[in-house]
Amino acid sequence: MDAFRPNRWKGLVLGTIGGIAGTIAMGYYWQAATALVGQDPRQETSDEPGALDSISLVGKQHRDDESSTAALGRIGYRALAGAEPDGETKTTLSYLVHYGYGALTGGLYGALRGAGPLLDLRGGAFFGIGLWLFGDELGVSLLGLAEGPTTYPPGQHAHRFGAHVAYGLGVAATTRLLHRLV
Repeated sequence: MDAFRPNRWKGLVLGTIGGIAGTIAMGYYWQAATALVGQDPRQETSDEPGALDSISLVGKQHRDDESSTAALGRIGYRALAGAEPDGETKTTLSYLVHYGYGALTGGLYGALRGAGPLLDLRGGAFFGIGLWLFGDELGVSLLGLAEGPTTYPPGQHAHRFGAHVAYGLGVAATTRLLHRLV
């Protein structure tokens, strides 16, 4: 009977590694998108005000020209250190938040999916889509870590969708491979 139960701890560890690989895959997506478009698509904003430019439940927590990961890193640093981080520290914190979130959600993916037949690329793609919709499109805006959805043009939403699919595929492929090797 135990042979059919997934080892959730093993899935958590392997999924965490998969989450880091997925975050790297997301970075490669952004590099390719930037090369294709000629500029970083994340920098585009909509010129016309929209009804959902601000949907924060707690007020604006980010600063202008600050990513959601940089804002979260700055907020955490200020809470722990009692001071504002300098430019280099702020960049480091942004990367730590980004990779930490990727590792955490990858670990959850691995723990929930286990090593069974459901650990497939399609599931990884849907996982990425879920993170895009509930995390990137809604969560960060509701927490005030980014502007609301109508602040950004449709092309940026499409690129963010693609980046999250790349993340989910990277998580699933890596976690699946590690399950086969370990």
